[in-house]
Amino acid sequence: MNRKLRILLSAALALLLAFPGAGLCEEIETIVTVVPAPQQTKAERPPCFPDPADQYIPLPETENVALGKPVHAGQHTDVYVPRNVNDGKTDTYWESKGFPAEMTIDLEGTFSVSTVAVCLNPSAIWEPRIQEIAVWVSLDGESYTQVSAPDKYQFDAATGNRIRIDFEAVPAAFVRVVFTMNSSSRTGGAQAAEICVY
Repeated sequence: MNRKLRILLSAALALLLAFPGAGLCEEIETIVTVVPAPQQTKAERPPCFPDPADQYIPLPETENVALGKPVHAGQHTDVYVPRNVNDGKTDTYWESKGFPAEMTIDLEGTFSVSTVAVCLNPSAIWEPRIQEIAVWVSLDGESYTQVSAPDKYQFDAATGNRIRIDFEAVPAAFVRVVFTMNSSSRTGGAQAAEICVY
């Protein structure tokens, strides 16, 4: 240890011994600013960043009459069971085994319907894909009428990974969504996280 440093340390020690009441803690407290943590119960997006949901395909503001209703479908892949399509969550999904794949929702009552929305998980990890979909309706669960012919729909995380199929309002007690193609190379069947009926 060089001579100058020894002198400085000796002087500092002498001051502490001479003035034991002048604790360093009081001096530190005067220069520290305490900032309380914000009241936050979940992760939030800073206001300066745009909300990705602003670009999502909008859904009708009316009631989704398919939510939680009984569903019927053919064979499914692994744990991706039919009841996932209307449990209100997009992190669970249904995946069929092969095509064509039919998903029928019993609305447990007759409603005037004019829109069917099909949603996938909106996470960007789901790469864009195209699915071919048609919509049929029935009043008795036996005789069905096609209200939207098969068409190809683009699913993209940038627009919420969802599509909507609009048609003339019609009374329906059962809604059947028929999938005939999925362009994703990761599956050999249809996929839907939520099927909503408005």
